[in-house]
Amino acid sequence: MKASLCIEMLFTELPFVERIARAAEIGYDAVEFWNWDDKDLPAIRRAAQQAGIEVLTFQSNRGGTLIHPGQREVFVQGIRESLARAQEMDVHSLFLLSDELGPDRSVRYRFPELSEEVKRHSVLDGLRRLAPLAEAAGVTLNLEALNTEVDHAGYWLDRSRVGFELVRQVDSPAIRLLFDLYHMQIMEGNLTVHLLENLPYVGHVHVADVPGRHEPGTGEIHFKTIFRALERAGYDRYVGMEFSPTIDAAQAARQALALVKG
Repeated sequence: MKASLCIEMLFTELPFVERIARAAEIGYDAVEFWNWDDKDLPAIRRAAQQAGIEVLTFQSNRGGTLIHPGQREVFVQGIRESLARAQEMDVHSLFLLSDELGPDRSVRYRFPELSEEVKRHSVLDGLRRLAPLAEAAGVTLNLEALNTEVDHAGYWLDRSRVGFELVRQVDSPAIRLLFDLYHMQIMEGNLTVHLLENLPYVGHVHVADVPGRHEPGTGEIHFKTIFRALERAGYDRYVGMEFSPTIDAAQAARQALALVKG
């Protein structure tokens, strides 16, 4: 397996672009981040090339939501912009959220007037609209399920089983699920089973421990068991470290990397 590091949450004492070289020095194969519209993308690409590290993924959402059919055009246009930026950056994977999050990452609009069935059909129709755009761009959109118990109250897609069902229904190689171990431990548990039963539909895996969203080893998730199970099952894509360290960031990043690389 390959490992990426989310530089939104680590080495925050450094200017953003300088975090890329730090991740490369530790031994990561790639870096990832959240929103792109507040970043200097050409500088990020140059820094990654100089460090010999890949820019793996960033957020595709630009406004609007998948759950409301009336916002479809605004939402799709935002994804078009992100796909164009991904092509410029030679990035082949973006993560996709079902809802619009505010600056504090909370859900901005919940639309209580819409039934769950309307929301589900809207998400499915939106993904079907996005699939050919992503295919044409050579980019995989990884739909992410988030927890609603601790961090993202009101977020629509809060179960991996719902996400996997949607991915199967869309039936496109450009639509996959981002399985976040932290979020799904809070909402579902039984992580290894959920992963292995749906492995062909997993586009990316995110890593943080529960509780606290800290580095592996600080909480209840047995990451070594999960990573070895993924290896035995033939998972050869990325595992992305997306945690807030409780110790020195470099030390936490090294320890997490060692779990992935064995």
